[in-house]
Amino acid sequence: MRLILFTTFLLLSNLVHSASLTAGSKSVGIKLGGASIGPENYSIAGVSINYFALDNLAIGAGYEYWFSGKPTLSKATVDSTYYIPASEQLKPYFGLLYSHYFVEDNADIDAYGYRIGIAYIKSPVFFSAGIRQEKYTSDRAIFSNDDATAEFMIGFSF
Repeated sequence: MRLILFTTFLLLSNLVHSASLTAGSKSVGIKLGGASIGPENYSIAGVSINYFALDNLAIGAGYEYWFSGKPTLSKATVDSTYYIPASEQLKPYFGLLYSHYFVEDNADIDAYGYRIGIAYIKSPVFFSAGIRQEKYTSDRAIFSNDDATAEFMIGFSF
């Protein structure tokens, strides 16, 4: 199965100066998007929260609900992302993640993975684009372990 994911986030944050991504900053995100898995097309809605434990290092958690395809899925994720302070506005990032999938009428599935990309930050606007890939711990993976997914995020700080 091939997974193609285009996701748009609306990130609302209380970062005082979002270009600095300073320790103690927090953000809340709303996720809206879609995915295609084989013949199934999903709509995705979700939320996320992040806390900058150190400058440029975010620790976060999120929840997604995948609907309009079969089977219905829910996904809980914890992750950490480090933004490399390359310049004030451009920040490459990389992160590690762990996800737990709740699958309708089937056994749950666990996965771990990574994400890499680049963020453009010019207060109050935040934009990032990258890829993420997960490796499933079960032989019953819903998605192929070989497919990376694209991720896009648009956000605003206040």
